[in-house]
Amino acid sequence: MNVLARSVAATLCLAFSLTSPSFAQDAPKGDGGTIRMMASPYGSQSFIPFVIDKFNLDEKYGFELERIVFSDSKAAAAAVQAGSAEMAIFDWNAISLMRNAGIDVIGIAPFITYVSTIVVPTDSPVQGVADLKGKKFGIFSRQSTDWILVDAAARNKYGLDLSKDAELQEAAPPLLRGSLEQGRIDATIMFSSIAPDMLATGKFRNAFGIRDVTDELGLPLAPYLMIGTTERYAKEKPENVKAFVAAYKEVFDILMTDDSVWDEQGANMKLSGPALTFYRDQMRRDLLQSFKPEDNDTLRKTFDVLVETAGTAALGMEKMPETILTLDFQ
Repeated sequence: MNVLARSVAATLCLAFSLTSPSFAQDAPKGDGGTIRMMASPYGSQSFIPFVIDKFNLDEKYGFELERIVFSDSKAAAAAVQAGSAEMAIFDWNAISLMRNAGIDVIGIAPFITYVSTIVVPTDSPVQGVADLKGKKFGIFSRQSTDWILVDAAARNKYGLDLSKDAELQEAAPPLLRGSLEQGRIDATIMFSSIAPDMLATGKFRNAFGIRDVTDELGLPLAPYLMIGTTERYAKEKPENVKAFVAAYKEVFDILMTDDSVWDEQGANMKLSGPALTFYRDQMRRDLLQSFKPEDNDTLRKTFDVLVETAGTAALGMEKMPETILTLDFQ
């Protein structure tokens, strides 16, 4: 960002901050050093560094943000573990696996709850989990939390074993989109960043969401993706962690109120106008600003439901760590 643009953004940021719920005279301040964040430039998580940069929130809270583009979640985990990045976004299952393996990654702020949806052709009879019986159903993998939740609801609420009562097709999200468009499958789980373009064509609709599935299972709302760092870094630089969390809280405020931010980053993501509207409205429903004291217990309850359905092999662990997130930096 050039000097003039950063100056204008800083002015806008100040004007916003003075009316923002996150504003306080004693706002946390970092030590002025760099915080490196692993973040995709195009997915949902791209909005965090995008907004921080646009509004100079790193300068406001006393650190310098450096975004590091990564290829997959394993690369992000390796970077944070090795100390070549300080922040990354992980799902709760990944943090659990790392902590069980002795890696001290911990969640310091939530990002979003479950956002994937089940997409079907507009004229499909599928309305809910029970309607997947006999259908060709696309999933990312049998180890994905999205699929395990759908499987759990099918078994616990409807007495169905979808691995037998449906025809499962495992593939990456873009391939599943192509299969649905070509009529080779009847329904598919889909990422929130891809589904909007499909819905905007008018050929497809959301049958239900993973968040609806958790509601059916009686599971309270909880963070699925969260911002994580190592306990080692949090102990060495607690002021930086508090500053980053404060900046994220302001990112949340901006995303919930400023449509222009969605328009700008939506253009970067090459989302059409109608697709962006779908995407923005869904993300605003599912964004989370702060952890709740009961979140650790809620995620353990979620794990218990999933392991009862899918078994320990699918989740990669026999038990969850005692703690996977902390409220200490909020």
